[in-house]
Amino acid sequence: MKQLNHSVLIVTGVIVLVTTIAASAARPPQAKPPAKVDPAVMAKSVGEMTADEEQQFSDAAEATIERVCIACHPFENIVKTRRTPPEWNIQVTTMAGRGAPGTDADFATIKKYLIRYYGIVRVNTATPEELTAVLGLPAKVAAAVVDYRKTNGNFTDLASLEKVEGIDKAKLEEQPEAVRFN
Repeated sequence: MKQLNHSVLIVTGVIVLVTTIAASAARPPQAKPPAKVDPAVMAKSVGEMTADEEQQFSDAAEATIERVCIACHPFENIVKTRRTPPEWNIQVTTMAGRGAPGTDADFATIKKYLIRYYGIVRVNTATPEELTAVLGLPAKVAAAVVDYRKTNGNFTDLASLEKVEGIDKAKLEEQPEAVRFN
């Protein structure tokens, strides 16, 4: 009789364990709560942000991407291909049109983030705004890049781009794969 009660307890415990595991697996993952970011920071161009503000923006944008995009596809699928700013605009607009669950502000944040960290900029044809959006250059420096290009001809490599007065070499070195010279 004791052995039967012991077996019943074990079977009951296994059933409770399996039920708990199944219930937790069926629950959707909890998204990160939206990060609190000063709206003034979000309104700035990336090139105007301090390092702390850019980190604050990045954290908030990643939480937004997790909430809006990750339900449908892994982050790796979203960023596996670098795109130009117009291409990211089209991509995010397409996802919004397909029903991605975000607000206009969410989609603006997502675009800004993807352009900054997974964008491509063709430095020999880019506007100052594109240089700022992708490379995080201040507006004044981005304008200097365009002026230098007009005066001295096209850039051929990072070393030639680094000759522009005021350019932050660290900004270029943090994502050299974003810079195109064609």
